[in-house]
Amino acid sequence: MFNFFKNKKQVFTVSAPVNGLLTNLCDVDDPVFAQKLMGDGFAVALGESAKLICSPISAKVVSLPETKHALGLVSSEGDEILVHIGIDTVNLKGKGFTALVQEGNTVEQGQPVIELDRELLANEHANLITMVIFTKLSSEHQNWNMVKSFGDQVTTQDVVVKQ
Repeated sequence: MFNFFKNKKQVFTVSAPVNGLLTNLCDVDDPVFAQKLMGDGFAVALGESAKLICSPISAKVVSLPETKHALGLVSSEGDEILVHIGIDTVNLKGKGFTALVQEGNTVEQGQPVIELDRELLANEHANLITMVIFTKLSSEHQNWNMVKSFGDQVTTQDVVVKQ
């Protein structure tokens, strides 16, 4: 008997990593991201009360530097996504960031992965715009589409990219 579900393609979705304003990478105040030198994607300018960074996909955590300002994820389909919190936040050496996961953990889409100490980060004048960069996408996911518009308010439950 043929199993129709076995060959059914998974829908590829990427959700917002944090509550805030959906922003075009071209508008990020960092040339590496704005010029898409690391890859295409999108950014979210954090809302005033946003303090949890969530995984935009279900994946394995393959990179979590000591500074906790970034997170590398790889999906079961081989998609590689970088979540980078802020501009020049590496210079904070981890101050204001609490990792809720470890390298090697498997995370679900929407699961909190990093908590921000917004008061401390505000005192440090940190620009916390958060980028979601598609560093490598599987061949099936190359033709992704934005399903939200830049300038939209998004939450961690909102799908931003779909294929």
